[in-house]
Amino acid sequence: MHRRALTALAAIAVAASSGTAPAADYTCNTLVPFGQKMICPGFEPNWAVELLCEGPEMTSTFIDAFSGGDITTTPGTVTFSSEDPWAFETSHPVTGSIAYTPAACTDEGDTVHDFTFTPTGAPGLSGPFFPFCCRLE
Repeated sequence: MHRRALTALAAIAVAASSGTAPAADYTCNTLVPFGQKMICPGFEPNWAVELLCEGPEMTSTFIDAFSGGDITTTPGTVTFSSEDPWAFETSHPVTGSIAYTPAACTDEGDTVHDFTFTPTGAPGLSGPFFPFCCRLE
């Protein structure tokens, strides 16, 4: 019996150190770990939405780099209507959904990411909108 317990503990240690945590392991809306943010940057036009987990509730920031002049950041709120995929709307309003797509999203710099954002709306922009990658920081 002692051997089985050690084998089980070893299996748990290997799984924990593998670095591949499923989306369900995240704390804010089972998406973003506490103290981190998910940033989803769009290109042409350049804009981004950040989702920040500072506690049980997530906040959002809209980053506008397409209107000309300086880059502006606008803090706001975010509301989720579903999880996995995570459909949400911010107070800016940015709308869309984030899907957990392990190693399936490649950004403009050829970096591979695990989350894909499919926007349906962003302030000052009209469609069509194309999916782009999100990363955790």
